[in-house]
Amino acid sequence: MSEIFAAVDALLARARDGGDLPEPAERERLRKAAGLTQVEVAEALSTRRETFAKWENGTAQPRAPKRGAYAFLLAGLADIHGTQGPDGWLTLARQARPLDTNADVTEGK
Repeated sequence: MSEIFAAVDALLARARDGGDLPEPAERERLRKAAGLTQVEVAEALSTRRETFAKWENGTAQPRAPKRGAYAFLLAGLADIHGTQGPDGWLTLARQARPLDTNADVTEGK
């Protein structure tokens, strides 16, 4: 029986890895609307500009924890600049930031 739950957990983990990012064109639009360069965002996400460019154009997908940080950034930009197209991703992206982020900083982790 535990094998069934392990299989379900794997499916849920896979589902959580998707749906939290908008379509590539919207990713680019939000970044540009904020006046941010690919270099600036890449540096903030601790990745190379070339890697970020692939995330933005949809040819590669970021993995946790950078995916959550990118999704949270896009959600914040969407709150400022609005969204175009389907916005179902926005609910998941807003939840991407871990609640204990400040605890890591205060505890020196």
